[in-house]
Amino acid sequence: MIATETKTARRYIITGGPGSGKSTLIEALETRGHRCYREVSRELIRREARRPGGVTPWNDLEAFARLAFAEMLLQHDHAAEAGERCFFDRAIPDIFGYLRRSGLSVPAHYLETHARCRYERTVFILPPWPEIYINDAERPQTLAEAEALHDAIRTAYESLGYELIEVPRMPVNARCEFVLGSLCG
Repeated sequence: MIATETKTARRYIITGGPGSGKSTLIEALETRGHRCYREVSRELIRREARRPGGVTPWNDLEAFARLAFAEMLLQHDHAAEAGERCFFDRAIPDIFGYLRRSGLSVPAHYLETHARCRYERTVFILPPWPEIYINDAERPQTLAEAEALHDAIRTAYESLGYELIEVPRMPVNARCEFVLGSLCG
């Protein structure tokens, strides 16, 4: 099922390259009582890494993108059913940035589906933050690779007509206030 726009569902995306503080910001917004959807990719990587022959972005990006796309569609539809303002830790356009950064094409049906299930025009993008960047099992990229992914993700959103608001590097509570204040202004 692909839920189209409803009058009350407001889907805001928080995006940026790996290790920029997105998940921390999402957790803080959730703690404040906002409906939030966690990053699909990290959970998929954990799940697939446990499976023999599991699919990760490092062994088959196209197959991994298919899994992430399906999960992100489910999140999008769930938000429509919930019918309230919510925040996503990454969304469908992030997949476009990852694919293009790797020299892969975005499948036409991804673009067609995205056109029918858009998010709010305002997207919050977190810049690379070298001081907090940490590699882990789900984030093996170097800082330089994370910065290049940030640029590819920014380009993907801009090409789709989203208005990007850069969230400054500051403590997480201040980032929450910045995001929420941007929605009220």
